[in-house]
Amino acid sequence: MNSGEEITSDRVFDRVSKGDLVTDADYVVIGTGPSGATAARVLSEAGYEVAMIEEGRWIRTDEFDGKSFSAQKNCFREIGTVAAIGKNIIPVIQGRCVGGGSIINSAIIWRMPHDVFERWTSEFGIGDALAWEALEAAFDIIESDLNIKPVSEQVMGRNSTLMLEGANKLGISSRVISRNERGCQGLAQCLTGCPIKAKQTVDLNYVTWSLEKGARLYHSCRAELIKVKGGRARSVIASFEDPLTGESRGSLIVHARKGIVVCATPVQTPCLLWRSGIGLSSGHLGKHFFAHPGQALICVYPDEVRLWEGATQGWESEHFRKEWKVKFETLGMRLDLLSSRIPGVGAEFKKNVLEARYMGNVGCAVVCQAEGKVRPLGKRASISYGLGKEDVYNLRRGLKKIAEIMVAAGAEYIIPNIYGLPPKLGKDEINKIDEAPLDPRSYTMIMAHLFGTCRMGPDPKKSVVGTDFQVHDTLGVFILDSSIFPTNLGVNPQHTIMAFSHVGAKKIAHQ
Repeated sequence: MNSGEEITSDRVFDRVSKGDLVTDADYVVIGTGPSGATAARVLSEAGYEVAMIEEGRWIRTDEFDGKSFSAQKNCFREIGTVAAIGKNIIPVIQGRCVGGGSIINSAIIWRMPHDVFERWTSEFGIGDALAWEALEAAFDIIESDLNIKPVSEQVMGRNSTLMLEGANKLGISSRVISRNERGCQGLAQCLTGCPIKAKQTVDLNYVTWSLEKGARLYHSCRAELIKVKGGRARSVIASFEDPLTGESRGSLIVHARKGIVVCATPVQTPCLLWRSGIGLSSGHLGKHFFAHPGQALICVYPDEVRLWEGATQGWESEHFRKEWKVKFETLGMRLDLLSSRIPGVGAEFKKNVLEARYMGNVGCAVVCQAEGKVRPLGKRASISYGLGKEDVYNLRRGLKKIAEIMVAAGAEYIIPNIYGLPPKLGKDEINKIDEAPLDPRSYTMIMAHLFGTCRMGPDPKKSVVGTDFQVHDTLGVFILDSSIFPTNLGVNPQHTIMAFSHVGAKKIAHQ
């Protein structure tokens, strides 16, 4: 299997030598993350000429040095400074490179929960878009392509094995995480880019396979506008620019003979449509933004854990997903990132950092009921979002349950990182978490799983995209990313995103 940087094809472009580049293709796919790469692969294999446009650049494997800042500079949108603004400010983690979020996520694979699919079918009418059997067939194909398997015992890492032991003691169902990887060595560097090509990111397979089938890739290239004529999308106007310096490298115009497939995430997709005057007729464009905000707890064990050794994420539990709307995951990380979450200043900070090798770290993701909205703000996006009290309550009790599992696994004390609580809680003090404020500003959250803003449905008055994956008010514009999801998913979304894209692209290919 080839890796991206080994491609020397004349079908890969990151600039124009002079003037504008004007070309055409059957389909233009905007975005090369899990959804866009899947769409490109399916359409290319169906015999169509595909042009892929990616705002970020194609990162070489030797650039993955394990340093957080290097990853943020090279792979993250706006160096990781994107944020949702509400009562509190929540950083929004997005990839911006060939391969998108698959480059910086932890390779966690979950099939879509059937109860979520049933809800989307009964409440939002997506049954005409895809059948459960079609999704399952797509899951099978993707799992074979990406070599999905549980984390091996050899690379689990103590952070994960301890939580597995603690959950078992308390009778809490959990599992070893299944991931897309080949030959993981437990370097705990998933979040900064895998330096050994073990994580099966979509640049290593689906993007490369599409190129081998004749597709073209325009990276370091920002899609600015979709041009519409006679009610049908005709072309994409884009600009080449250096993702690091902003230096202009020329313009690109791609005329689409059959259609334009937008896979730019629930943040960038609605902004592109908005700027293009597409999808506005229902009044729902940019609305119904959902996410899985989360926070992690740190604990200190009597023996070494070494968070920087082992799989980045090896243990998880959805035991409380339906009842409490939370999901738990271990999260390993290197010391430069871990130190940003260790409390104290001066001598106290130094003392706490010296305990880093004994620390465990587990996150609680909340399947929030809150809805936000996304609007374009110049070349960027404005994300408005605020958790409700029920969401914060679920986060609080999820964090307490994590603390209980940690204590059952042998933790000596907890570092809650919650305003209003002491910096450390002894194992007999974790009930104090129940006293934490229900003000979202008291918590240090991030969000990485994003949904909505171009909701799918059969009624053009209540949704942006129809069950044919085409925007209701504009022919030839299809959306295959998680912006079409009607609600939160409740589990890690990459697998479901790719399966939806696979089924949708098959439909598009046979229209």
